[in-house]
Amino acid sequence: MEEYRNNITLGARNVCPEDGNGKSLERAFQAGLSALFPRHCPVCHDIVQPRGALICPECEKRLHFVEAPTCLICGREIQDETEELCSNCKRHHFSFERGISLLQYDQVTADSMAKIKYLGAREYLEYYGKKAAERLGEDIYRMKPDALVPVPVHVSRRRIRGYNQAGVLAEILEKELDIPVYEDAIRRNKRTAALKSLGAGERLKSLSAAFERGVIPKDLKTVLLVDDIFTTGATMEACTRILRHAGVKTVYCLSLCIRSER
Repeated sequence: MEEYRNNITLGARNVCPEDGNGKSLERAFQAGLSALFPRHCPVCHDIVQPRGALICPECEKRLHFVEAPTCLICGREIQDETEELCSNCKRHHFSFERGISLLQYDQVTADSMAKIKYLGAREYLEYYGKKAAERLGEDIYRMKPDALVPVPVHVSRRRIRGYNQAGVLAEILEKELDIPVYEDAIRRNKRTAALKSLGAGERLKSLSAAFERGVIPKDLKTVLLVDDIFTTGATMEACTRILRHAGVKTVYCLSLCIRSER
């Protein structure tokens, strides 16, 4: 359904010029499209109420947005406001400058992310991407990134899903914040087995062999890496090392979800 929605929307934009009348026509078209293909809520997964919204208002209240105090490096919520770093960042050194996240990774967001990654719920990313731009936009502008670089998935997984969720998120942020996306800067050359049972060091070793340099322009100096979930930080670290080795001076990280410090 989401693929049909995207294809029809693109067709409407080609027909409707970007002037006052064209925008009115497109708004009318989108209203009709919503009637034919109603959106589903990223939390309850039912048709969004009221129609035309991206999330049910009551369901949005179930989301835990990341709030201070947060770790100065990875951006996860920490319990003790007198501390500057979470326990993970005290144990491990990271090459990226700083990370920011939209939501706490809990049962609600875990279920939503699983629907996106494994059940084709690409439409949920529109809400998350726009909300990230709304809540984190000022932070992102202060970073002054030259580009957004999504963490890649292996071509086999992309073929199954039909998209890279981090790439879709980056594209939404590009539209909202007017920052270009360099999707080919990093490539994934190897599928990795489930990493849940591995420690941070083992994860990093496995992931370092899974990514390789893609097309990275010489004038690319500041990058914002984009991914869906931040756990130990091994994925972001592996990608950061590739970018830094290619000449990028500063790397920041943005994730939709991150576990709070327990």
